[in-house]
Order: sequence, then C-alpha cells, then structure tokens
Amino acid sequence: MSSSVKLSLVSFGDDVRRAYARLFAGDPDKAPALLDWRFAANPHGAAKFAVAMDGGEVVGMIALVPTRLRSGGKAALGYQAIDTMVDEAYRGHGLFVKLGALAQVAERLGGSVLWGLPNANAAPGWYGRLGWRNFGPVPMLIRPLRSGFVLGRMHKAFGRLDVPMVGRPSETFDTLGPADLQGFDELWGDFASSSGTSVDRSAAWLRWRLFDKPGTDYRVVGARQGSRLDALVATRIADKHGARLCYVMDALARPSDGESLTRMLRSELAAAAAAGAGAALAWCPAHAPAYRSYRRAGFLPFPARFRPIEINFGARPLDAKAGEIVAAPWTLSLLGSDTN
Repeated sequence: MSSSVKLSLVSFGDDVRRAYARLFAGDPDKAPALLDWRFAANPHGAAKFAVAMDGGEVVGMIALVPTRLRSGGKAALGYQAIDTMVDEAYRGHGLFVKLGALAQVAERLGGSVLWGLPNANAAPGWYGRLGWRNFGPVPMLIRPLRSGFVLGRMHKAFGRLDVPMVGRPSETFDTLGPADLQGFDELWGDFASSSGTSVDRSAAWLRWRLFDKPGTDYRVVGARQGSRLDALVATRIADKHGARLCYVMDALARPSDGESLTRMLRSELAAAAAAGAGAALAWCPAHAPAYRSYRRAGFLPFPARFRPIEINFGARPLDAKAGEIVAAPWTLSLLGSDTN
C-alpha cells in the first residue's frame, strides 16, 4: 500500500459521494437521493466518515451514522458503522482495521458508542482487532404466510401449491401518514421504559425514517383511543432472497396494550399474505416488550443457520460512562437496519 494514503474523519460531501459512485457502483441502496437522506437529513445529526485517501481519491471508508441511544434513564450519542469498503487494490494491508481504530477515538468522533451490524466479512475485524462486544446474530423472527414459501423449499414443484396460511383479519386499523404521529412521543416513552438499550425514537425521527426515505413505500398502521396513539406497526413488502417477503420494521405498544399489538400484527400479516408475501421477518429479542405479541401472532425464532445472509450485532463503548448502555440488553428492530 502506498505511503501516500492518509486517514481522516470527514463530513458528507462531494469526495464521499464520488466514493460511493465508484466503490458501490450499481447498488440501488447507494443512490444519490438515498445518500442525501441518510447522511444529511437524519434528525439525530450529520454523518461522519472514516476515510483513507490516496491522490485525492477515497480508497477506503466506513460511514458513521449518528444514533441517539436510550437505556432507561441514561442517554448517549452513538454512531452506527455501515458501508465498510476498501478498494480492491488496497486490500491486504490492514486498512479496514486502521479506519475502524480511527472511528473509535471518542474525542474525534464526538460520540460515546460505536455499534453496527457487521456481515461475515467485517465481523472478525470488529470483534477481534477492534474490541467490539459480540452480541451474536441479530434476533430474527419468521412467520410463514403462504404454503408456497414453505413447500417450495422442499421441492420447487411443490411451491405451486400456494395458498395463504393466515386467516382474513377480523378488524382493521388506521393507516397513518406523517401528520398522524402527534401521539408517538408519548407512546415511545412508555414503550422504551422497559426496552433496555435502543435507538431513541421520536415522531420527527419516525417521519424521517418511514416517510421521508426516497423510493420506499412503508405501510404504517396504528391503534388509537381518540387522539391517543396506543400501538403502531410498520411493514414493507419487498422481493428479496428469491421470495416476496414482508418485513415488520417495528411493532410497539404501551405496556398495557400487548393484546392490541397482537391483533394488529395478525391483521398486517393477513394483508401481506393477500399481497403475495410468502413469509414475514422481524427483529425482536426475547426480553423486548413486543416479543410476546410477536409470538402470539405466530412468529418463531429464525435459527441463524437457516437464514439467507449472516447479519451480526456488536458494539463498543468509547468512554467509561457508556459502558452500562452497551452492557444492557439491546432491543433491535429492522428500523435500525440501513438497507430495509
């Protein structure tokens, strides 16, 4: 590797945009509008990038997305590490680890926690050389929705026997738009009080995540009592991994409204099956407030060995005060994923 390679932390700008166009060429999740949305419009703050530059060109980088974290009465600014990439010509020289070490200098990053969802290639570097705590595979749940999804995995011909495996919903719920989230902050406060460590939600953050994201159509429904929002479920149907899948981005309710959340999940699963989704996927650990509602709606733990891709979860505190936040049980949902 050339001695002219220089490492630094930079803000989102033209150098980073050009790097994405070159290093992630053809990736629809890295389209310019999505980059602007993710890195410049996030209510939790502007992104930073650990970059390696040679001759004015970015040859390696890690994107660092600000995420306010909440754990009971404690709060911290974290950064989620995503989009780790090193130019092929510069691999084999430890550049990824050097970039990761740069990102973990708290005084330069301005945050207390670095965390992420590393794939099989990145996980050894974060866990081994960079000292992340390894929480294992993400807590994924699955609910088959159509017989063709199940039978087709036994034999392709069996997949033609395709009928819904969920009944029609017995009730419907309000479809929510960006103007309908007035009561979400109160709902989130009740939910988060028993969630352990999680990405801190707010109505403004939820509007950005679900309604402002370019080119993505999420379905968001809620249960209300007058102006009070008691439960919310957000889903997305997408064709991925050779199947049509329903992604439950998040499902949350006040602690006393778990039964309402179960009914909402069942209703949304029936709607997804009617739209052709073969299965529903969600992220929810067993300690989370919504876990019981997921299980009552028919979700089962999805063993890592059967998943189409490997997604791990890890974190590292960058200062002493963040140690308790990292060590507490985390509640993850797909809203924390950078690609769904």
